[in-house]
Amino acid sequence: MLDSTRQFIQAMDAKGIKHSDIETTESGKEAVTVTYTGDSMPSIRIRFFFHEDGEDVAIRVFNIVKVPEDKIDGFFRVVNEANRRFRFFKFVLDTDDNTVQAEMDAAFRTHDVGEICLELMARCVDICDKVYPDFMKALWA
Repeated sequence: MLDSTRQFIQAMDAKGIKHSDIETTESGKEAVTVTYTGDSMPSIRIRFFFHEDGEDVAIRVFNIVKVPEDKIDGFFRVVNEANRRFRFFKFVLDTDDNTVQAEMDAAFRTHDVGEICLELMARCVDICDKVYPDFMKALWA
């Protein structure tokens, strides 16, 4: 297990936060999943991908919403507005499957990794939960 992954797991365990077992991706990254229930967004499934150098993490929330083909063009504006409104995570409309995802990459050194990732996770949950009603409103408009 990578030291960065271990620090994050220990920080979550110390706070009683449930998480998946560590998976190793085809590219050699260690992945951990945490799922929250938001006030607006029913399920916020956050994936943490720790790079083998132990100095960075890619945080992703896939499939926030699925956008119908006829709403794709207008949805770019909604995603862009979300990106202007929120600082830490960017939202991307993946045109391969017409889904919106949240993304953040963070760099760190060998200390405080657990606390850093906990803070980023809290921000991710908050931001996704706040932007979800905007995405749903655009889907139903």
